[in-house]
Amino acid sequence: MSRSVSRVPTPGRGADLVVVSVSAPPERSPASRGPVVVVTANLHGDECTGTGAILRLIPILEAQLLSGTVHLYPSLNPDGLERRVRRFPEDDQDLNRLFPGDANGAPGERLAHAAWTDLTARRPDLVVDLHADSPDALPYALLDRAVSLRGDARTKVEADSARLAVATGLTVVREYPDDRYLRFRLDRSLSGAVLNRLSVPTVTIEAGPRLVLDADAVDVTVRAVLGMLSALGMVAPASPPAVTPIPGGPWRRESGPRAAANGVLVPRVGVGVLLPKGAVVAEVRALAGLLLQEVVAESPGFVLAPAERAYVVAGVPICTWAMADGG
Repeated sequence: MSRSVSRVPTPGRGADLVVVSVSAPPERSPASRGPVVVVTANLHGDECTGTGAILRLIPILEAQLLSGTVHLYPSLNPDGLERRVRRFPEDDQDLNRLFPGDANGAPGERLAHAAWTDLTARRPDLVVDLHADSPDALPYALLDRAVSLRGDARTKVEADSARLAVATGLTVVREYPDDRYLRFRLDRSLSGAVLNRLSVPTVTIEAGPRLVLDADAVDVTVRAVLGMLSALGMVAPASPPAVTPIPGGPWRRESGPRAAANGVLVPRVGVGVLLPKGAVVAEVRALAGLLLQEVVAESPGFVLAPAERAYVVAGVPICTWAMADGG
């Protein structure tokens, strides 16, 4: 087994990026180089599930990789990881809206450019980006929109991404519709930039809480990645994650219903429970117990991730919602 460690120098005061590359030995894949997969984590410094998953994947791949090469980036925001903050500390930018970066830009843009240059030079056939959501969120595979592509080119790369997302064993959720996808600059997320600029399939895994390594979330993430590698013939068939997809769909991500009053947010349903339009999702109550609002579903669907807050103010979404795509 070929395993190597390289470093990507970063501009400014930031720490270098570490890359661990694992390649199958020639006797296991004599016919060709096999697929090349990039797995990235910790673009948001407080989202560390992916870092833990990569640390667990390294020895697994050394023992089990049958063909191809996997390049693993345990942290694309090591300073944010150290300081326990979401953004890049040097200039407080969200790295996941800066790709492909700018070699002459602000510190965050230069870091994104360094990561992008190294990643694209590896000519991946698939890029998997690992994130975390709220503590009680349903683990899910998130699909970007190939908004810059047209016709068959868009259809193919989105279909390839969807096929690999299904192989995770998780509920598959598509991003916001095209207009909001662009408005929220998701085409400049790492996965969005890869999909739209390189026409390479991408899948984002969202699992676990922020700031801590949750063993179950790490396990789900590892199994999800191995499921995709198995679909590419790079490892033997893997056990599915310890979750099952929500039936129906295809689903897409949406901001959940909003609070209409200030108060304590009291959930009425858990994640992944299919609800009809008009069903009560949560309550808003005053500290004295008075019911201020029953927050109801604005479309059929389910709670994907509860808001990370016990107190809400009017106008704030109380969850991330999953609804039928096109619904």
